[in-house]
Amino acid sequence: MIDLDLHLITVHRDLVYAPVSNWEKHTLDLFVPPEASQAPLIVFVHGGAWRTGDKSMFTDMATRIAATSGYTVAVVNYTLSLSDIPGDPRSVPLTAQHPKHPQDVATAIAHLYAEADKYRAYDRHRIYLSGHSVGGQLTGLLVLRPTEYLIPAGTAAGLPDPMALHRAIQGVIGVDGIYEVDKLWEKYPDYRDFMIQAFGESKERRLHGSPEGQSVKDQGTDFKLPLYAVIHSLDDELLDDVQSKDYFAYLQSIVGISDKRRVQLEFGHWGKHDEMLQTEQFPVTVTKYLQAWENEH
Repeated sequence: MIDLDLHLITVHRDLVYAPVSNWEKHTLDLFVPPEASQAPLIVFVHGGAWRTGDKSMFTDMATRIAATSGYTVAVVNYTLSLSDIPGDPRSVPLTAQHPKHPQDVATAIAHLYAEADKYRAYDRHRIYLSGHSVGGQLTGLLVLRPTEYLIPAGTAAGLPDPMALHRAIQGVIGVDGIYEVDKLWEKYPDYRDFMIQAFGESKERRLHGSPEGQSVKDQGTDFKLPLYAVIHSLDDELLDDVQSKDYFAYLQSIVGISDKRRVQLEFGHWGKHDEMLQTEQFPVTVTKYLQAWENEH
């Protein structure tokens, strides 16, 4: 563990990764430790039921991860599915439904990759993703279906290599994540209002938005699952551990028996759903995986 003084972390706020409108949240914050030009990049994707959350809520967390790991951290905003009630000031067009959320995150990653020389704060070829709650769903979709998200985003950013972004992603940490949207629909009826905002009423759309159960056979011969850790707090009051257990089993089925060490599952008593991100343990847990993965290269 590096454990730098928090005051040594330089924060670059409100970096624009795509055109911003009155409803599209295309900005990110970058947290840079000293002498980090060749450090890996951690991209954190927040949760919030697809309709709430903002990068500004995770400043302390990102600062602590950057200080503990010595790696640069990007916290990404993406367009949210808010109310579409006429006259509601929060109203946004229905295009803010799935797949707008993963498309935004893919665009942010493409921007960070393409503009690495300008930022001089990380190595574009060593990117790690961490997604909390809904962020677990979004990061899972990106790495399991690069042909739908990462390749189009890279092409739009002018990258000549279609699989460059996917190869740059070395590992993913899912944190108390949602990985099977339709299972969430069935198990938690009280959650259906925000799920309708994000996906509409269509079961087909919910299935399309689920990382678990998506075939990777059409992703091309270059497809390889990044290193993956699925972690879950046993104190989580909003999601039980079934989603994490099932997703872990699914990821293991992708890598096969001979390479199951590439996928890990960890439980702990780390606090409630949102509170766990603010504990001293969270940056330590994240750093543990990232540094172990870095040592494998």
